Amino acid sequence: MSEIAAAANVSKGTLYVYFEDKEHLFLALIERERESQKRGAYEALEDDPDPAHALATFGERLIRLLACDFAVSAHRIVIGVAERMPDLGREFYENGPLQGTKRLAGYLEAQVRAGKLAIDDTALAASQFLDLSQSTLLRPRLFNAVRERPSEEEIARVVKAAVEMFMARYAVKSGS
Repeated sequence: MSEIAAAANVSKGTLYVYFEDKEHLFLALIERERESQKRGAYEALEDDPDPAHALATFGERLIRLLACDFAVSAHRIVIGVAERMPDLGREFYENGPLQGTKRLAGYLEAQVRAGKLAIDDTALAASQFLDLSQSTLLRPRLFNAVRERPSEEEIARVVKAAVEMFMARYAVKSGS
């Protein structure tokens, strides 16, 4: 709590006025993260019938969101306390990354029904796309191996490669 108070430039007493304990503070962080994910990135999947374009837009927006200092810090905090507070780690995962994977899987299912993608397991495919587009840029940030946010060019390059690999595997081939 001391580190959080220092980072927020408030006293620990002020934090305890708003949050009765660390767990409730972390739950508030989780909720904020989840609400951020609901906006922006996932909107790219709502109106775009072209899976390659939608995935590229979605991937770039998601990386921008997840690579921001707040998101990186939130992930580090949750990972750091997950062993001592397993319910917190589980709740963060279930309300954040898992919900995001399910939303992407839902989009992929719609594209399968529309005849644009050929995917047997959309949950697995969603996880694959998320890992392809995120790990190169976010893992080094999480471990503080890279301190700067990735540039727009880096994000575009990595997401483009992820989309190309994903579509090479799952796009409906001509004559199929």
